[in-house]
Formats: sequence, structure tokens, C-alpha cells
Amino acid sequence: MATFDFDNIINSTERYKLYNLICTNETLKESIDLLQFKGIQTINIGKELGSFIDTIEDFSYLNIDVFDFLIKTLDKYRAKINNVGNDIVAIYNLGILLEPSLELNTVQLLKEFSKTSALIIIWENNPVTPNMLKWPTQQNHFFLDFTETPLKTMHYAI
Repeated sequence: MATFDFDNIINSTERYKLYNLICTNETLKESIDLLQFKGIQTINIGKELGSFIDTIEDFSYLNIDVFDFLIKTLDKYRAKINNVGNDIVAIYNLGILLEPSLELNTVQLLKEFSKTSALIIIWENNPVTPNMLKWPTQQNHFFLDFTETPLKTMHYAI
């Protein structure tokens, strides 16, 4: 399995710039701190989206409101490292994106965003199946399937 580092991400010209950084629950904070030290903003999607949903008064267009909020949030935090190459942003705590009431196509949303900016998914579970991010307790019910657009792994690349 090939691994990628920051130079690969910054200089990537691939159509989809999707990366996953594998860590454990114990090393999540360390991984986030290192990314931030490198100048990469990290977004706790669960916390940000949960706070946003708490402010919504009318849930008639919840899926559209959430989709727009996510795109705006990703755009807000993406940035270049040292003012060169691709814009980059990192996200973690993605479970809320699979909430059925939100009616999101999470994989498509992340793929589309990765066309214009590099996206690092910090994943604190060990992937059992390549290009599928699964939660250990819900492997057959909730997962993110990137088999059509493979994730590039950053195993210990930082």
C-alpha cells in the first residue's frame, strides 16, 4: 500500500485529492495537533454540524441547509500551506454525516469538494476493507464507501 506525505498532497494534480490519515482514539489529538502545526486546519464535523443544527428553527429544508453549511465550512477552513500548491483542509468525527434524517450523500459531497481542494479525513478506526471507512460497532450498517474514488492513505506519513 502506497503512503503519501504533505508534499504529495500539496502538489497533487489528480482529479480527486482525497486522503485518509489513520490513527487511533489515543493518537487522535496528536494527529490533529501535528496537522495544525503544519498549517492545516482541522474541523470536528460532528461538533460544528451539531452546533449548526441546534440553531435551525425550521427543519423543512434540513438536508439543503446542512449541505450548504458543510460546503461553506469546508471552504472557510481550507488554506494553502506556505502559500503554494493545493488548498488543504482536514476533517474528523464524521458519524453525524450518516444520520438518516439529514439525507446526505456524504461520499459524493466529499468527492466533489476534493476536486478543488485536498481533503484529509482523519480516521480513528483501523480500516478493515480498503477504501471503506467503517465504524467497528456498525460495520455492516454505517460506512463510507470510496471504492469508486480510492482514498490515498497517510499511514505514518506525518
